[in-house]
Amino acid sequence: MNLLISICESFLTPAKVMMYSLTRFHEDVDVYLLYSSLSKEEINDLELFLINKCNARLHPVCASGFFTNVPLSDRYKKPELYYRILAPYLLSAELDRVLYLDADIIINGSLNEFYNQSFEDNYAAAVRDRFENIDKVVLLKEKLGLKKEDAYFNSGVMLFNLALFRKEIKLEDIMALIEEKRETLRYFDQDVLNSLLKNHIKLCSQEYNTQTYPFDQCSLSDIKAAAVVIHYTGLPKPWSPDYNGTLDYLYWKNALNAGFTEDYLDYWEKKCGSQEADKE
Repeated sequence: MNLLISICESFLTPAKVMMYSLTRFHEDVDVYLLYSSLSKEEINDLELFLINKCNARLHPVCASGFFTNVPLSDRYKKPELYYRILAPYLLSAELDRVLYLDADIIINGSLNEFYNQSFEDNYAAAVRDRFENIDKVVLLKEKLGLKKEDAYFNSGVMLFNLALFRKEIKLEDIMALIEEKRETLRYFDQDVLNSLLKNHIKLCSQEYNTQTYPFDQCSLSDIKAAAVVIHYTGLPKPWSPDYNGTLDYLYWKNALNAGFTEDYLDYWEKKCGSQEADKE
């Protein structure tokens, strides 16, 4: 399996936990890392983690110099957010497909069916965003040039048809689109990909990208029974003491098994401390 990640230093530990959860169900994994801000020491540490804990191989690919003048926000501050779009152009031409996963994900079952599916002449496969029909997303779709009935997918889980993507879409056209839509982009790379792939995306079952936000609509038993990919969209994340859901259990179960005992203890100390402060 070819796995693609794109992270900055603040998501290094969650990415490790995500990859550990993936390799519980999959062997022979090649991890392609698109990066710019990670240090050599952080990359070496990640490589050792993948070897020792995941039995996986790391292939770092520096993307420094790309997306240096793209729209960002106080929440999304670094251009790594856009790097998944570079996969067709920076990864080896020998690769025919790659699975991109966000760092805020836990794998809860086999991805073989999703990974090995036929693209049916589409450039990628993804899952509809859980909130595609709310008013602000419907308005956003219109601004992006999508019709109301067009799908709006979540870019946190994407299977790229690398050969067809790079054949049909030029990188300079992507950059031109970002510049054209820069005042419109709300979810940044996700908006760009939806605009690019509106007629060339294969839509898949929600079990392959189960978004857990808002928390009050999620059941731990339902998630564990139905979801192959558990995606902690929104804020706060399950490693934050401010997390107000029940699904942090699944994240920390994998984190503990991956060796992050100190992080787990620190998390609960802060969480319990904040809860005591709330009582006062």
